[in-house]
Amino acid sequence: MEAELMALAAMGASSLTTLAVQDLWGWGKKKFATLLGRGGSDGQAAAEEALERLRQELLDARRTGDEDAVATAEGAWTQRFQSLLAQHPEAADRMRAVVGEVVERSPAPVAFANILHYVNNTAVLQAMNAYWARCTTAHHMTALFLCGLPGVGKRTTARHWLQSHRDALPEEVLQADLAPDERGRPADLAAILERWLEQLGVPREERPAGLEQKASEVRGQLRRRRMVVLLENVTRLAQVRPLLPDSPHTVLLMTGQQVPTGLESLLDFEPVEVAPLHDEHALELLVKVSRSTENPERLRPVVRQLGGLPLAVRLIAGQLKSPVPGILEDITALLADRASRQELLTVDDAQDLPGALDVSYANLAEGAAVLYRRLGILPHVDFQMDTVYALLPDRDASTARRGLQTLISARLVEREGVDTYRLHPLVHDHAATVAERDGTGPERDGVRGRIVRHYLHTAESGEAALSSRWRHDPMNVYTGDARSTGERATYTERELARRRTGLLAAVHLAHDSGLHMEAWRLCQGLWTFYLRTASHAEWIESHEVGLASALACGDRMAAARMHYQLGFAHLDRWSVEESDPSRAREHLGAALDIVGAGTPDRSEAEQRTRSSAWEGLALLEQKLKRPQHALARFDQAVAALDGVNHPRGLALLAYHRAATYTALGRHDDAERALREAREGFEALGAGKDIALNVGKCWVRTAQDRRACGRPGEAVRALDEAVAELAEADSAYVLAAAHLLRGDVYRDLGDDGRATADWECSRELFTAARSNRAEEARERLTGSRNGGELQ
Repeated sequence: MEAELMALAAMGASSLTTLAVQDLWGWGKKKFATLLGRGGSDGQAAAEEALERLRQELLDARRTGDEDAVATAEGAWTQRFQSLLAQHPEAADRMRAVVGEVVERSPAPVAFANILHYVNNTAVLQAMNAYWARCTTAHHMTALFLCGLPGVGKRTTARHWLQSHRDALPEEVLQADLAPDERGRPADLAAILERWLEQLGVPREERPAGLEQKASEVRGQLRRRRMVVLLENVTRLAQVRPLLPDSPHTVLLMTGQQVPTGLESLLDFEPVEVAPLHDEHALELLVKVSRSTENPERLRPVVRQLGGLPLAVRLIAGQLKSPVPGILEDITALLADRASRQELLTVDDAQDLPGALDVSYANLAEGAAVLYRRLGILPHVDFQMDTVYALLPDRDASTARRGLQTLISARLVEREGVDTYRLHPLVHDHAATVAERDGTGPERDGVRGRIVRHYLHTAESGEAALSSRWRHDPMNVYTGDARSTGERATYTERELARRRTGLLAAVHLAHDSGLHMEAWRLCQGLWTFYLRTASHAEWIESHEVGLASALACGDRMAAARMHYQLGFAHLDRWSVEESDPSRAREHLGAALDIVGAGTPDRSEAEQRTRSSAWEGLALLEQKLKRPQHALARFDQAVAALDGVNHPRGLALLAYHRAATYTALGRHDDAERALREAREGFEALGAGKDIALNVGKCWVRTAQDRRACGRPGEAVRALDEAVAELAEADSAYVLAAAHLLRGDVYRDLGDDGRATADWECSRELFTAARSNRAEEARERLTGSRNGGELQ
């Protein structure tokens, strides 16, 4: 069975166990019953009965804290889904759609995870509750900073507090981990803000370029809606400054070892120290997590060696679950030996963790130990089930799942949500140390190669699903792949978003491991995802690495494509503060230099790349408001495609150059170019993307007709635009068309039709969470008051 389908089956089972403890269960049960029943009423009824039994098992397990029962149930349903997909491969798309809806509808797992065992910290929780109540009464923002030693439970305490108040708190959560990345570099604040803007649903067309402008837009969005903002591993004031909200509706939680100096100058907040557990509470946690039947007094010597750190207690509790005789005595002896506790790892201010980690690793079965070491080589702390399969290609699916479950039971891996798992950073550090100590160089290199190839497959299959564009493809991996539309494309983009940290880390890992072809191919595979989500910070970071790798492996065309894609990233972001105009020109010019100006008998790849680079330079000149220069570069872009069958590219060029003609007052040329663009797009077939491009051509036609004083023709063009865009599933562009048509009707003195269009525009912009809803509202207000358009 394909690894992708095995991972999909695991996602289905993980979705069920997530839904079982949520209010969404009734909705989710119907979805999965329909999937399992294969359309028959009898089959659906039987499936609903089985799902209800599953839910009861899971609820009982959670009440008693029996995590192993949860894992057993999830494993059984994973196998059931694998059988379904093996017998009915056509069910895969439906399962993807169902799982995607679960991920989208579920409360943010990063904040509302189900924490089964939590003890004490009563004073901490009371302090948090009291401050929250005071802020709520005063209509002020609630800001709390949880500080304490590594492994003391700051992260768990924050999540426990959120979970305890989930009925009163907003379900939407903006989260950022500000810890340095695997290369020791600080968190990229621009990338965090770009992810937040995407999560907040800000239309791509309205996302600002500069860091401060991004921060301002996020703050503005948070003033309109209730949110939780969770900032973890805060160390410096500069980290948090752009990320701080200023809305009284927001609950801000921060965690870190200590409060950064000067934070009080930025906002009012309550510092809350999370202290190590007292022995009696550490003992209570140990008993609860391990479900040990031992006399608690026999466990006290173990507790005394763990310093009250919940992470260490949970690690040892995972080992006490083992039925092996004498395990308690062995653990006690190992922890009592201070030298053995610090042999492998020393963690500042947390000297009790190394022993717990050593004991946990030493007691792992061989398969789980292999997985643990390989997870240590993974260049980030979170992962999905398909990553586990990729790390264990020599093991069957059931063995891989058992290995993961062993690590979860041993508390070395945490569940984060639907098909998402995580190693605590200190555990990940230990796993990396063990991998370095116990593995050979060739073994580690092999694992790095598997990690890179896994993420490369993820990126390239995602790129193929999202776009039909031309790629430099020396390995022929895109041959025969067809672009997906609708639910499958949405699912693909969501899955790439869930793996974005791993994908970016894989680019660096590939480059650092000398896998240079894989590094630039990863970047090429991420192009459409980065473009669609406006992830400029990650786009530029990854492609700078990809360019270095393309140059290192001597692939001229790869280097040209990386220069072009980097140039387009800067062009698309267009931040003057970041020197994007000059950097875009530099990279686009470098792409042209590589593919050889004036070189006869150029290949199709070179022609396409030259045309794309000239087009980018033309768009750059348009942004600089130099239409004559832009037109010359558009001409060169068209000339570069001489003899190349590229109808979509020619249609796009015609669409873009029409705006240049309008700016130059050459309205007949603009009309002709837009007619050419429409016909070119229509010849490509049907679908929402075609309707969107055709509709945008009609909008641009209307803009040109209005500019040359022909409002009647502009209205007719906008009628066509609205009809096309209604089929394109793009509320934002449709809203803009209605807004423009209202303006033209006002020009014609038809206030009734103008008002109707503006009202429609306002509703659509509001649905798209666009700031332009205010434009429509102002027009409506002006119309009702007898005012004039601005």
